[in-house]
Amino acid sequence: KLTKSYGHLNVFRNLDFVILQNEAVAFIGKNGEGKSTLAKIITGHLDYEGYLKIGHNVNIGYFAQNQADLLDQNKTVYQTMDDIAVGDARKNIRGILGSFLFDDDDIDKKVSVLSGGEKTRLAIACMLLRPYNLLVMDEPTDHLDMVSKDMLKNALLHFGGTMIIVSHDRDFLSGLSDKVFDFHNHKIKQYTGGIEEYLYKNKFEDINEVGLRK
Repeated sequence: KLTKSYGHLNVFRNLDFVILQNEAVAFIGKNGEGKSTLAKIITGHLDYEGYLKIGHNVNIGYFAQNQADLLDQNKTVYQTMDDIAVGDARKNIRGILGSFLFDDDDIDKKVSVLSGGEKTRLAIACMLLRPYNLLVMDEPTDHLDMVSKDMLKNALLHFGGTMIIVSHDRDFLSGLSDKVFDFHNHKIKQYTGGIEEYLYKNKFEDINEVGLRK
């Protein structure tokens, strides 16, 4: 049960929810309703009032909206991965980078010369390289083209843990999430089923209509 306040403004009031192991939850709603705030609370990046319990042996990976900007600009693509790879992953860095659309000509590039989309792909590759069993991703498809979005979605479909995804991207969420948290008027309403079921139940033609509610 959580409450989060900024000054006299209540972002949330009396939230009460449970996310179970291996669930894939989509956080949706218009900007300013607290989706990113709750993601930061769950990952320990914001203080709050109330009670939040993280399950036993949960290892959280957090992809923030500015995650790509946190990469070391002076390292190469390969060095960035090599610095965090452990075990068998160290032997397959080139293969992993290849699956994230980095070819042999790319791996020796400095991070500073990469495009926004390339930096996002590299940041995601770094996150998925670590042994996380809960991924919290805040707008991970920003700066990604269609091919890169499909690559990320396929990787997440094969992820064996729990996911929380903040997104406005209907195509990306379709078939990926199995529960929807709808943020509206300082509260959360939970829906079992994916984004398509949620839109149908609420008579929305598209996910963009969710953000236009008053």
